[in-house]
Amino acid sequence: MLEEYITKMRERCHTNKLDPHVIPTFNSLSDDELSQIQSEYRDTLDIIRLFMNTFLEKSKGIPILVAVTDEKGNIIEYLGDPSLEDTVVNQVGLKKGVQFSEAQAGVNSVLAALDLGIPVQMIGEEHFYYFLHQTACYSVPLYHKNKVVGTISMMTFVHVANPLIMASLETVVDSIQRELNLLEKNRYLDEMNHMVLEQSNTGYIVVEENREIVRINPKARDILGLPQDYESFAIDELMLLSRVHDLYVRGEVIQDYKIIFQNKHETRTCLVDFFPFQRGTLIQLHDITEYTKTESYIQNAEKLAIVGQMAAGVAHEIKNPLTTLKGFIQLSKEGGPSNAFPEIMLKEIERIDQITNEFLVLSRPTVQRKDWHDVRDLIREIEVLLSSFAIIKNVEILYDFQDVKPIYSDGNQMKQVFINLVKNSVESVEQNGKLTISVRPHGENELLVRFNDDGNGFPDQILHRMGQPFLTTKKDGNGLGLMICKRVVEEIHNGQLCIQNNNNGGAVVDIILPCNG
Repeated sequence: MLEEYITKMRERCHTNKLDPHVIPTFNSLSDDELSQIQSEYRDTLDIIRLFMNTFLEKSKGIPILVAVTDEKGNIIEYLGDPSLEDTVVNQVGLKKGVQFSEAQAGVNSVLAALDLGIPVQMIGEEHFYYFLHQTACYSVPLYHKNKVVGTISMMTFVHVANPLIMASLETVVDSIQRELNLLEKNRYLDEMNHMVLEQSNTGYIVVEENREIVRINPKARDILGLPQDYESFAIDELMLLSRVHDLYVRGEVIQDYKIIFQNKHETRTCLVDFFPFQRGTLIQLHDITEYTKTESYIQNAEKLAIVGQMAAGVAHEIKNPLTTLKGFIQLSKEGGPSNAFPEIMLKEIERIDQITNEFLVLSRPTVQRKDWHDVRDLIREIEVLLSSFAIIKNVEILYDFQDVKPIYSDGNQMKQVFINLVKNSVESVEQNGKLTISVRPHGENELLVRFNDDGNGFPDQILHRMGQPFLTTKKDGNGLGLMICKRVVEEIHNGQLCIQNNNNGGAVVDIILPCNG
């Protein structure tokens, strides 16, 4: 293939009436055109210079000139031996920007390598022009993405010609191509990482060892309320993150650490993770603001659902004292003995006030307020509400309280947990069923609140999954009640909520709470 190509190339030289004794004049690119091509080949040329300069350094003493062309044969770079540059390049005019064409250069290795896509060598008289008979030229095509994008050629004096030069050039070009492919992959990964960071819904911050923030993506800026053009700064300027960073530097594991950021416009709730990254730290900010709002909405919706179900029982509880009041008022009108009426009537009114006040507990917004509470008092305060569930099915609620330590808790949220669990138990038992609520110490610094009913219990296949959202055994249930209870007990109060079936039938729900807050 190569011999046939060279023969035809030589024939075209005669057809084009080239004179082998005359040094040709080459056309050249303009400075702007050359600069444009060099700019397009900038990364490629940087890698070629790196490899070829290393090769030339190790080949000192051998007169070698390296020429780089683009895919059209335009010379865009020269490297190498000054003697060759003086005797051949400058005399002939083969400088940067020369358009190497067959009509001017005749038989040459550069165009042959470009056209055939294979390494080509021209030694001495194999060249068409006599002035090149004193040289040996070796050209190897440069591939990128399976396409020839140029050539790298070596020129030396004919008396230095050696097959090892071509072998060495092919090895260097192969290394250059692998480096270009690696550069392309790295560029792709960089662009992909940049796109992911820029478009991600997770905030990312990179902090160096000196505490300087060297990278912060748009989401992190948005969470922190920083303008997108905010210049580099130290993590010490972010007070909340700086404190957590100090904990991380001291060796603490920071995973799903909850931080509430308050900027000029809004409040953001985030889960923060810290990871080692190179010689610094990578911080991830997971914005759970909307999730928190949704969770609060679900919790309040669950309260309203309970209010609706309790309405009949509460109405019955209020009806009893109202009947008493009505009777006393009628007796007063008839002139009956009235000395005891005011006291009894006040007690009945207080009872109505107690029922309505506790009923309103369920409609209050879910705002976390912790204080020291006696769990037994919390249960006693909602005893009337609990009985409103039981009265419809005539369920007997028994209380078994032992002395326990106070706990640091959110009283309203714990009341909602107790109401939810009693509601579940009452719904699971038959008419005239029984529910026992017990409070007792559990170990040295914990207490146990147990709800033990004689209902149907939970099916074995879903018992271990209870507490997951939308998992329910009720026809009209949504599975959110137990999920909320589990979160309040385990996440807000650092306790445990355990569900199991009683050996004698029914379900047992245990709440274990720490007494030290």
